[in-house]
Amino acid sequence: MSMSRDRTAIASARGAVVPVTASPELLDALARVMAPYIAMETADAPVTAPRVRVVDDAPSGEGWRRIALRSEYEPDRVLWVDDTRRHLALPRASGEWTLQQLLRSVRHLLRWQSYARGDLFLHGGLVRAAGTGIAFLGHKRSGKTSSVLSALLNGGADFVSNDDLVLTEDDDSPAALTGYGSPRTINIRTDVLLELARTAPALRDLLTQAGHPTNAFPGRHHTRDAIRSGEGTRLPGSVWVRCAELARVSGRPVVSEARVDAVVLPRFGSGDGGPAISRLGPEEALRALSEHVEGEATKYDPFLAAWYPNTDGERRTRLLRRLAERTPCYRLTQDMERLGEATSVLLRTVRTAGAAA
Repeated sequence: MSMSRDRTAIASARGAVVPVTASPELLDALARVMAPYIAMETADAPVTAPRVRVVDDAPSGEGWRRIALRSEYEPDRVLWVDDTRRHLALPRASGEWTLQQLLRSVRHLLRWQSYARGDLFLHGGLVRAAGTGIAFLGHKRSGKTSSVLSALLNGGADFVSNDDLVLTEDDDSPAALTGYGSPRTINIRTDVLLELARTAPALRDLLTQAGHPTNAFPGRHHTRDAIRSGEGTRLPGSVWVRCAELARVSGRPVVSEARVDAVVLPRFGSGDGGPAISRLGPEEALRALSEHVEGEATKYDPFLAAWYPNTDGERRTRLLRRLAERTPCYRLTQDMERLGEATSVLLRTVRTAGAAA
C-alpha cells in the first residue's frame, strides 16, 4: 500500500491527461522536471484516463502483472501493470530513480495519447532561432544533437527538442506546422561535448554536474563505451542531461513548442570545402522525411502499444505530405570541427528563404 499522505494531481499536455498519485514532495519534483512541456494541476480526469501511482508494496487484486525491463545503462525498470484498467504502479526506489521512472511513465502515456490522435512523430529535434523554427532529422550519429547544440551555442537559438519531435497543425498559421517536445533527457556523446566545449567551456560541467541518475550508474557508458580525454582521463562514453541543465550551461531558454519553418537533414562529411547546404524538392523531401517517421509513440514500455490499438495513421500521412510540400527541406554537410560555421551558413540560408517566401 502507498503512504496515506499521497495525493493525486493531473499531468496534462495538449489535451492528453494522466492522473498521478504520489507523495506531495515527489509530485512537486515531477512538476519541476516536466516543465515547460507538461503541466501539473488539480482537476478531474476522465475515468478512462490511464493512471500512474507510486506504491510501497505490490498492488493487490486481480489483473496486475509485474514487469522488469532491462537496460545496459541503468538498473532494471520494475513496474506493475493492469492492462484492463490501464493503470501503472511503480515501486518507491532510492535516490533519484523513483522520480526518473515516474517521469518516464507519465511521458510515455501522454505520448501514446498524442500518437493515437494522429500527431506526426519524427526522430529529430527542434530549435527556434530569432523566431525561426528549424527541425533537425536524422539517424544515429548523423549530427542531430551536434546541430541542435551548435544552434544553441553558436546561433543563439532556443531549445525545444532533441530526439523526440512531434508535429501537429498550427491554428494561427495554416501554412506551417507546430513542433513540440517533451521532457526527455538529452543523451550527449562525450566526444561531441568536448569538441563543443572548446568554444563553450561551461559544457564541461555536465560531465560532473548533470544530475540524471544514469550518469552515476556503472553501466555500459562507463565500461564498453568509455573514452579517454586528451589528457588521458577516463570518461563515460556519453552523459545524460536534463533540459533545465542544458539551458543553464548554454544560457538559452527551453520552450515547449515552435513553428516549423525549415527542416534540415544533417550529415558529417569532409571539411575540405567547408559546410555545404542544398534544398530538396517536395518529392525528394517526402522520401527523405519518411525515413525518420516514428512507427510508434515510443519504443520504451512496449506493452503500452496494446493499450492504443487504434491510431489515426491517415492524419499522420497528411501531416507528413504537408510538411514536405510546404516547408523548405535541406541537406547540410558539416564536420565536427566547424560546427559554428555550419550553423551560420544554415541560419543565413533559412532566413533568406523565409524572406523570399
